[in-house]
Amino acid sequence: MALGLELKLRMGMQLVMTPQLQMAIKLLQMSSLDLADYLQEELEKNPLLEREDGSVDGVEPTEAQKIDESRENYAAGNDDSFLVRPESADVAKEREGPETSLGDDLQVDASWDDVYGDSYSAVPFENVPSSEAPPLENTLTGSQSLKDHLVWQLGVSALHEKERSLGLTLIDAIDENGYLTTELSAIAEMTGASEEDLEDALILVHSFEPAGVGARNLAECLYLQLKNEGMAIPPYTVLLEHLEDLARRDFRKLKRLLKLDEEELGDAVAVIQSLNPKPGLAFGSDQANYVVPDVFVKKLDGEWVVEINPDTQPRLRINRAYESALGGNISSQDKRFLADNARSAQWLIKSLEQRSSTIFRVAESIVRFQKDFLDHGQEYLKPLILKDVADDIGVHESTTSRVTSNKYMHTPRGIFELKFFFSSSLGSQTGGENHSSEAVKYKIRRLVDSEPANRPFSDEKLAKLLQEQGIDVARRTVAKYRDALNIPSSSRRKQLAPKE
Repeated sequence: MALGLELKLRMGMQLVMTPQLQMAIKLLQMSSLDLADYLQEELEKNPLLEREDGSVDGVEPTEAQKIDESRENYAAGNDDSFLVRPESADVAKEREGPETSLGDDLQVDASWDDVYGDSYSAVPFENVPSSEAPPLENTLTGSQSLKDHLVWQLGVSALHEKERSLGLTLIDAIDENGYLTTELSAIAEMTGASEEDLEDALILVHSFEPAGVGARNLAECLYLQLKNEGMAIPPYTVLLEHLEDLARRDFRKLKRLLKLDEEELGDAVAVIQSLNPKPGLAFGSDQANYVVPDVFVKKLDGEWVVEINPDTQPRLRINRAYESALGGNISSQDKRFLADNARSAQWLIKSLEQRSSTIFRVAESIVRFQKDFLDHGQEYLKPLILKDVADDIGVHESTTSRVTSNKYMHTPRGIFELKFFFSSSLGSQTGGENHSSEAVKYKIRRLVDSEPANRPFSDEKLAKLLQEQGIDVARRTVAKYRDALNIPSSSRRKQLAPKE
């Protein structure tokens, strides 16, 4: 077979990811906090960049020393302007309730969420209407943590050095909820102390405030609080031994076991539910999570207006002193260094402007689609998909997806992530407009809130009630939405009949 060379002409389309495009995409999907961190790195690395107030990190730029330092980093290969860093995300996961036990002869599997139901559920702040959101002073945490508070109490106790050391070891093993999360046998193995000495030290910790701290499970935590109030007596202690039955709302069995009528059992259950299942949360966490809205929406002259939050859209410029040095009498190496940084700075500034413009256009489109929600509330949220907004403003669907990730909108009805406004559609039995899945979830929540306490609605009943409102929804869909709302099943929502 003969080998040879030949020329062929072929036409095709190919997407080239230039450094400018990579930077624009990276900035677009960043949250405001990630963007602030990234820009701070760029300001420290690129001598030609400065904020519009003329400062870099609040400090005026130096002269030749700054250029030399930056050039050394550049030459060493530390300039990674075009590397795409993975976006970090802190996912807050609620800790599961510990296995419940009280004494060696009791092991049940009831969690505080089962026992307390919705009375102790956390509501995401961004979905809380402004008028119902907790006061700001209630959301701020003090400087003293739970550990600091326990160590202080240990310090003012009259103890021998060995007792104090064991007490500190136990306090270190207590989590933010106030529970001792490590077995005493494991602590004994690590410290060389006997389990008997650790038990004595734990009794001391159990006497500290807040009541219930240092418990090894839910039942023990509640028992310590009853003991602190002088109420560690039947029928309350018997209820702690049957927390699983209480979680299942098996009131018939509890009335038989405790030999109480319905009113007496209701009083006993109310006492248990008045206790704090997570006593450690009364103290501040070491880490605070912040939500900074990227856009503000308000009504002016009867129209909804979108404004970009200037605090989340920093404005940068090129330092003219360094830029003028490009035309001066400097070495070719310095000129190349300044030219590279000037080009990088221009790309960054242009990408920031494009990011701000795209966020504004997406937010405006969302407001146009969800005007009824802003006027009347969540029940009027319309079905919306990313393609609807992308077609409305003339961008690709992937661009809309990047913009709506980790971006927040401040409205008179609360602070919402932009993705909140997008939801699937459910049909209407009346032939009218379809219903948003978020609006249906809101209706389910309202129906559950209004149901009889002693006869909660089943999923089938909820589906029928929604169908009566013109919403075509199946029972299994109701069950899925109920689970998404963290609403227990009807058997777990059942409560004793209210007193006459």
